[in-house]
Amino acid sequence: MYNQTFWKAIDLITHDNTDTFKRRGSQADVLSRKVVQNFEKELGQRKGVHFVTRKKEDLSTKNGVKGYITTSKETLISNAANLTHWTPNQFRFGSYTDDERTLICGHRENNLQQVNTFVVDIDTQVNVDVPGILAASATYSIGTPTLILKTAKGFQVYFVLSDPAYISNKNQFKSLKVAKRISENIKKSLFKHIPGVDIGCNDFAFFRIPRPDNILYFNQEQTYDFLDLKRWSMTYTKNNNDFTVIEGEKKDIKYDPTQAKWFNQLINKTNLEGGKGQKGRNHAIFGLALALYAAGKTESEACDILDEFNSNLIKPLRNTEVEKCISSAFSGRYMGPKKSRIDLLFSDQEMDDEMKHSNAFKFKSTGYRVFKKHRKARKDRQYSHDYEWEMDVIQFIENKIMSGQTFLEGMNQNALAEEIGVPVASFKRLLQKSTKIVKKVEGQGRNAVTLLSTQAIILKSAIKAALQTKEKQSKDYANFIASHSPSVQKVVTVITQDNDELQGDISLFQQSNIRGSTERTLQINAKNGQNDWYKSKLIRFESS
Repeated sequence: MYNQTFWKAIDLITHDNTDTFKRRGSQADVLSRKVVQNFEKELGQRKGVHFVTRKKEDLSTKNGVKGYITTSKETLISNAANLTHWTPNQFRFGSYTDDERTLICGHRENNLQQVNTFVVDIDTQVNVDVPGILAASATYSIGTPTLILKTAKGFQVYFVLSDPAYISNKNQFKSLKVAKRISENIKKSLFKHIPGVDIGCNDFAFFRIPRPDNILYFNQEQTYDFLDLKRWSMTYTKNNNDFTVIEGEKKDIKYDPTQAKWFNQLINKTNLEGGKGQKGRNHAIFGLALALYAAGKTESEACDILDEFNSNLIKPLRNTEVEKCISSAFSGRYMGPKKSRIDLLFSDQEMDDEMKHSNAFKFKSTGYRVFKKHRKARKDRQYSHDYEWEMDVIQFIENKIMSGQTFLEGMNQNALAEEIGVPVASFKRLLQKSTKIVKKVEGQGRNAVTLLSTQAIILKSAIKAALQTKEKQSKDYANFIASHSPSVQKVVTVITQDNDELQGDISLFQQSNIRGSTERTLQINAKNGQNDWYKSKLIRFESS
């Protein structure tokens, strides 16, 4: 049976910034090419290139990466069955380094044209399955993925953008830095909940290409807005770095201003404003950045620390202003902060004898030191954040729930809050707001009891029920379970719909995650597949 999912995935990931048809040697009929090419010409979008390889070993030959450059979706789709890896994110140009045109170059970050997708590489299949990946992504990260591919030893998980994020060299490739931070945080959010997540994987390099035989899950409706991901990433960074210890390189540092009392005083100030003729927020951030630079910290580490400092200000600066200060401090034009300029940030009352006679600004050898971020640990704070209470409740549910259960046995909400250790008011507010905790109330009044579960538990139960059999009874049960969580319903709908089109994927699901049998290879009729693809492109373009 022909599985067309792979070309839909390639089409979705590449957006409209790759030519649809080959410029030379296309197998499409002349009319099809003319209609589509005229439409693409009217759009006027800059086209990018992708790099591909025929086998994994080609990624690391002694002379470089062996492969070729593609400029069209037709090439990607018609050759996909014979390829293993590609760059799903597009580059501005590519070239060859040998006369035979077999060794490729240009797949470097400063040549990246746009980000189409974020990809998480999972290096193991032990204790990892598709329901688990979906559940962890929905519960602990940005949401369920668009695409899951099976690799020789693990999985690769795609989170596709609804529109590409374009990379510019303005402001020291600011857009690239934002994209890298999003990618890093997605991987970090899944690292503790999915075995084998590769934190160090290159964010925008080569990944497995969708093929007729490797797609385990695909939901083309599940795409992400880049600005939404940026906001999520900022919140994730703020909420998950309370106890980060930042270690500079163990090198010979002439002096370490972060050991000085003024540094700890300044980084804890929240009432800086500044104004005409006064030294304020920009000046403070620049001085702190210089101190971190002199202490041997990296620019990325300084961004983490000073982003938190700025967030704690009563009137914080715009992120662009913070980034300018840090970039300037790390430009190499300065050796460290000047005492006379730092003094202007403190009033006389704040300048005690130790501060006035500080020698922290003199060059001296103080050795290696670890700088710990200044936010208080939870045990040292009087109050907890809602997201911390939420994790407490989720952990309680996961520890208490029995195998095969979807919900914990019902209890009174006050009793539940007391057992978990959450204030009753916070607990009730959390049950109303949380998208990760699912509640079901049975009974009324004093006799009412609350049954608790998590989105992850419900998602796993619903998916496994949907995959066990194609009978209507099983589908109805899966939909009933999913009805307790709207976001879970979307995933289950993809699986439990009439599966003439997705039958191949359901079989892969069953074999990989239910019975554990050997994955079967789906056969593709390339000619019919291409005709279907051309037809779908024409219909879409004509309706635009």
